[in-house]
Parts: sequence; C-alpha cells; structure tokens
Amino acid sequence: MSYYYRGNLAVELEKSHTVTKTKRTIRIKPSIPTKEKLLYLLLISLIVTGVGLVGVRYSQISQYNYEIQRLKKEIKETKEQNASLLLQVEQLSNSDRILREAQNMGMVYNPEAVHFIGQPKGKSASQGSAQTNPAKTPKQNQNDNNAKTKQPAQSKTNS
Repeated sequence: MSYYYRGNLAVELEKSHTVTKTKRTIRIKPSIPTKEKLLYLLLISLIVTGVGLVGVRYSQISQYNYEIQRLKKEIKETKEQNASLLLQVEQLSNSDRILREAQNMGMVYNPEAVHFIGQPKGKSASQGSAQTNPAKTPKQNQNDNNAKTKQPAQSKTNS
C-alpha cells in the first residue's frame, strides 16, 4: 500500500519493515554406530541367557534336593517297617508259641518226630556223617548207612 504525501506527487515510501532471516541451526547429535549397537545387543542377550541358565540350574538343583529328602524319608520309613516286621517274625517263630498254636489246633507234641534243619555248630563233618539224620525215617537212615558202607568198597574196585 502506498501513501500519498507531499501533495499529489505519488511517491512510494520505503517500507521500513525489514525481513530478517534467522538461520536455524540443526544440530545432529552424533549417534552410536551400528556395529556398536549390535555389540551392545549381543552383550545384553548373553547376560540375559546366562542369568536364565543359572535360574534353570538352580530350579533343577532345588527339585533334586526335594527328591532326595523325599527318598530319605521313604528309606527311614521302610527301615522302621523292616525292623517292625523282623520283630514280628521273631515273635511268631518262637517255639513256645508254635507249640501252643499246634496244641490249640489239636496236634500232639512228639519229640521223636521233631526234625532239625542244618547241623549244630559244635559238631565236625566226620561226627555228623557217623550219626543218623534225624530228619529221615529210621528206614531211610538204615538205607543211607548201608549205601555209605558199600561206597568205599566200590571205590576200591574202581581204582
């Protein structure tokens, strides 16, 4: 827009508003290089993996410890049960109790019919062979004694 001033002479006034251009300075911050970023990522992933593995191993060890304690408790209970059963076997195998039970069933004690299994500890093999076996009937003992006397004669003829 122009102003008239000084009569009818048209004069254009200079505009006093000056345009000042301000420069914006954009600072680009130096970023971390890509290789360094990858190195950091690798390092962090290795740390996370290591911590995870330690946690898993700790969990397994804890589980094994619980299993060991459970098995120890089971072993203790089994040993107590075995001791109880051994005591029960010892009580039930008492000869007086067996005799009483047999008499309650109507059986009669015959000392000649009693059979001992095994050989008493104080006797040697030669003494035991000369005696008759109480577990056999007298007829079987007689047959065994006859067979023993015949065997040496046969062995002399064979050699």
